This record gives sequence, structure tokens and C-alpha cells, in this order.
Amino acid sequence: MDTNIIVLGAGVTGLTTALVLKQKGYKNVTIIAKYVPGDMSIEYTSPYAGAHWRTLTTNDNKLLQKFDTVSYKKFMAFGGGVEGSVNASVGVMVVPSYDYYDDDSVAEVTDPWFKDIVQNFKFLTEKDGLPAGAKLGHSYTTDQKNIQHASLINCTGLGARFLGGVQDGALYPTRGQTVIVHAPHIKKTMTHVSSQGMTYVIPRSDGTVILGGTANKCDYNPFVDDVTIQSILERTSALCPEVDSSLKIIRNAVGLRPSRIGGPRFENEIKRSKHHNFALHVTHAYGHGGFGYQSSWGSAEYAVKLMEKGLPTTTTTNSRL
Repeated sequence: MDTNIIVLGAGVTGLTTALVLKQKGYKNVTIIAKYVPGDMSIEYTSPYAGAHWRTLTTNDNKLLQKFDTVSYKKFMAFGGGVEGSVNASVGVMVVPSYDYYDDDSVAEVTDPWFKDIVQNFKFLTEKDGLPAGAKLGHSYTTDQKNIQHASLINCTGLGARFLGGVQDGALYPTRGQTVIVHAPHIKKTMTHVSSQGMTYVIPRSDGTVILGGTANKCDYNPFVDDVTIQSILERTSALCPEVDSSLKIIRNAVGLRPSRIGGPRFENEIKRSKHHNFALHVTHAYGHGGFGYQSSWGSAEYAVKLMEKGLPTTTTTNSRL
């Protein structure tokens, strides 16, 4: 297929979308981005992500459930599909996950939509040793990641708030701060959701562990806060006793999640030149908040199908950028 396709943005959504396009046979796929893997900037969200599969979608959102289901199966296959397995070539390992909740009155906790999707799902109760304040928990097996006519797929994340021609005012940053420590002995993810926020411990295949975190809406502050560091260390130590003062802190990190009022935007749009001799088909796919990695494959496949659905509406040829 010879359609010229530009993917705008090289975060996990943009990169996965480009890969899906290539796998579907599109020959001319170009990624344009201010930042690429290996770069570190407060404007580039993906390097700061915990990057483990833990769904954030609700029981009534079938579309986001599909995204997360597709992605779970993909990453489990990448990691080997068996708890304890590691695929170093793609940076995916399969680990047990333990999620704890103080509020047991919501359906997403008492009857989660994904209980028949993930491997080894089990409800956790008091007899399983819940952390202080928690009333119910889930355990399951998950993964952890270390990653003419023209068409454009807009995967710019928070950048779409400022991108000319888009300037989506529904987008806002959700600031997250984490502590990365060296702790190769920790081989499970743990999350505690309470009224004070979320505390989590996420191991990576390289022996580092992400300790978090925060979720400050509309906060662009790029600087590490020392009080928050201490709070994270205290909370994660209470959740996971293996986190103690002997662990070496590798670095502290701050990132901005691309949150959006109403959820992520998936929409086709036609941009025409002044004299209507050039048509650019734009597919918007941004605003994934804190669930970019766990929905990446499902989101990418959906974005590509949406793009293909809109392609016949533009017939201009011999275009170039």
C-alpha cells in the first residue's frame, strides 16, 4: 500500500501505531517528533511511565476495555506468557501483580471487567494480609515494559493542547513524580489505591524498581519535590517491606501524563490547502492519560482502522509535505 502516512509523535502510542501500520503493509510511514526514544524531557511522557499493565478503565467503557485486552495479550505473548519469564530483547517480563483498594463499594473493585481476561485472577481479602486501610484486593499475572494523498495520525499527547490547528483545551497535564531504585530482588508489582491517592511498586527487567507516586492535575512543575520523595519512600515501604533505606536511589523523575476531559480523542478530520489542491487526512489519537502503555496495542489498531475508514473521502493525488 503506497499511501503516504505521517505519524506525529514518538511516544508509546505513536510508535506502536507506526508499527501496526508497517505490519499491515503500509510502505511509506514516517514518524515526525520533537523527542524520540532515548530523549528525556518533561514534555516527553513515555520514558517516565511505570509501564506495567494495570487497567484504569471502567466496567462500562467497552472501547477502552478492548484496547486494554488487546494490549494485555500482546505484551503477555512478548514476555513469554508464563509468570517469571523475561524477554530481554523487548524489555518485557511477566510478574505477579497485587492491587489493593480502600473503597470496596465500586463495581470496578468488587466485580472488575478484566477478571476473566488476565491470568490467575484472584480476589484478596483480610486473610491474604491487606495493607492498612485496604478492604479488598486483586492479584493476577501481568507484564512490565521497559517501550497525491497523504495521511497523518496525531499522537502528540499533551502536545495537542498547543499544536496549531488542534489546540485542544480539553487536554491537561497530570504531574507524576517517582523514585527509581536498584532492587533486583523485587519481582512483583503492588498498587494501593486509597482516598489519599495511589502508591505503587513496579519492578523492571533491568533490576530497577519504580516507586510512586503522585497525580497532580494541571501541574506543569518539572522540578523534583523533596517532600514528595520522602512521602513516596514512606508509603512504598509500608506497602512493600522489601523497600527499605538500604536501597540505592538511581534517580528521581517527574513526568506529565496527557490527561483529557472526556477521555482520549479518536476522530478523523480533513485538512485542505487554501486552493483545495491538497488534502491531508488527519486521524487524532491522543489524550490517554496514565494508561498509554497498557492500551497501546489496542489503541494503535483502532487508530489505524479509523484512519483506513476515512481514507476514501480524500482523492487528491501528487501531494507532498
